[in-house]
Amino acid sequence: MSDGDGSVSLLVVADPDVATAVTEGVRGRETRFEVETVRTAAAAGERLRDAGSGVGFDCVVSSVGGEGTDALEFLAAVRSREPKLPFLVVADETCELTATEALDAGVTDYVRVRGAGDYEELAVRVERAVAATDRRPVDSSLVYERVFEQMLEGACLYDREGRFLLASAYLADFYGMTPAELEGERSLLVETVREERSGDPYQRLLDEEVDSLEGETELVTPDGESRTLSYRFAPFQVAGEIVGVIAVSRDITDRRERERKLKRAREEYQELIDRMNDTVWVIDIDSHILAVNETAVELLGYSRDELLSMTVHDIDAGLSDDEASALISQMPSDGTQVFETVHRAKDGREIPVEISSSLVSYHGETAVLSVARDTTKRKRYEAELREQNRLLETQRDELAVLNQVVRHDVRNDLQLVTAYAELLGERVDDDEAMEYVDIVRKRANHAVELTKTARDMAEMMRSRGVENEPVSLRPVLEAELASLREMAPEASVTVETEVPAVAVLADDMLGSVFRNLLTNAVQHTDRDEPTIEVSVSESEGGDHVVVRVADDGRGIPDERKETVFAKDEKGLDSRGTGLGLYLVRSLVEKYGGDVWVEDNDPRGAVFAVELRVADAGQADSDRSSPTRS
Repeated sequence: MSDGDGSVSLLVVADPDVATAVTEGVRGRETRFEVETVRTAAAAGERLRDAGSGVGFDCVVSSVGGEGTDALEFLAAVRSREPKLPFLVVADETCELTATEALDAGVTDYVRVRGAGDYEELAVRVERAVAATDRRPVDSSLVYERVFEQMLEGACLYDREGRFLLASAYLADFYGMTPAELEGERSLLVETVREERSGDPYQRLLDEEVDSLEGETELVTPDGESRTLSYRFAPFQVAGEIVGVIAVSRDITDRRERERKLKRAREEYQELIDRMNDTVWVIDIDSHILAVNETAVELLGYSRDELLSMTVHDIDAGLSDDEASALISQMPSDGTQVFETVHRAKDGREIPVEISSSLVSYHGETAVLSVARDTTKRKRYEAELREQNRLLETQRDELAVLNQVVRHDVRNDLQLVTAYAELLGERVDDDEAMEYVDIVRKRANHAVELTKTARDMAEMMRSRGVENEPVSLRPVLEAELASLREMAPEASVTVETEVPAVAVLADDMLGSVFRNLLTNAVQHTDRDEPTIEVSVSESEGGDHVVVRVADDGRGIPDERKETVFAKDEKGLDSRGTGLGLYLVRSLVEKYGGDVWVEDNDPRGAVFAVELRVADAGQADSDRSSPTRS
């Protein structure tokens, strides 16, 4: 090292290309470097031995070739003579020697280079290494400069006029300039602070009226972008005199934007929580109430401050203190706990609630978030529903008794009337008397049919909610046709097409549908010998069948076709109850089918019933489900 001239004597052990790159890298530094290069470790050893007699070196830089053995062996030789001499290894991308291996061997620093900029970094490392050994005095201004270069903040030194004397690369980049270009420029931050604050705060800092100056401000950069900066100014003294101001600033634009978004989100979240119809509570593990929503305040009648000074035990009237505390302590870490209790309002009202609770993090602490739903209306509805179900069960029991009376007592008496009318008819010779006997017989038979309809209505009401099942169509329809022929021997009943062997979705009351349609065709005719024609057709897709019952009676006017199936709707000049067709529609709709009326040609009506065909699996499971006859 040259005596007193502040230069650094550097010995470079490398091939010519690397030696040239190192020399170029240190050339632009303020520190003056005297570089000597050799190609081999042996030559470097001789040069160091020669230097021992008078001219020494401040630092050695050795490149690594091959496996790096030369550099590490040379390091060992240097350390044996000069234990404190800085020794830096420079390695390119092909080098297999790692930084860990080099540093473990005693290398002062390890620099991997990929381009010219890395050699400039090597120069900085050499300066630091030499300064650390105290082998030569270091200019304090150089140290400050290096510190500013390394800071990842907007660090700078202002003169008394607010102009840049020194600036970090980070701050210069903020202005879109280099540190050198920024020197001597007036600070936008200083000018902005002076404009925003009264009394020239920068001058007060220089006059030692304040120790520091800090805050936040909006700064428009030279490219027109608005940024938010936090800053701190402090006086800079040299030999007891304030010569300028040290400033550190940070660009907090993104952080403030995140904070604003978070604040808006919290406000929106709080507004959402406050608008909830349910009460919301945040409770710590010791049962203290930490937060509530507006609904809780309004529903219980306490102020927010009052609630926040209470525990859950103060408002819970449905659980003991031990039970409430146990629920909190046993909260699942990754699930929800649901239970019912009662909250007591300030005026003494007791409000049944259903609570859903889960663990959350609140201000960094584990807490319980509970949403309590007022179940007063639901409890009232459940009580009303229980009472309705009780009344319904009672009505069903009474309906069963009535059905028993109609089915057995009344029906048996009517059948006796029919039987005695038949016997009486065999003993009466007078035509007029015989006409009266025939009327008695017909009306008795009609009354028997009414008992069947009444029974079917009762059964339909009792079976509501029961699932449909596959029912074979052919045996049900044929049974009802046979029953009609027996009841009305004067009627001509024919089946135009063969009834397909399909199963439809229905229940054991399917026969009642056909019985009512067939008896309706006979009873509401103006013919002494009515004609009834039955046909069955399948849809093209095979998913529906339509059963048609055609008569040659008076027909159904168009204006009554939509209402003929209504409850209490009677046919023209009918003395019946009108329940038969209503029962037909109710049952068919329950089966998911349809029923309607068409005109017959040349006269009469056609009642059509469309039923869904059960799929193959359903049909095979029960091809012969029984029906009520």
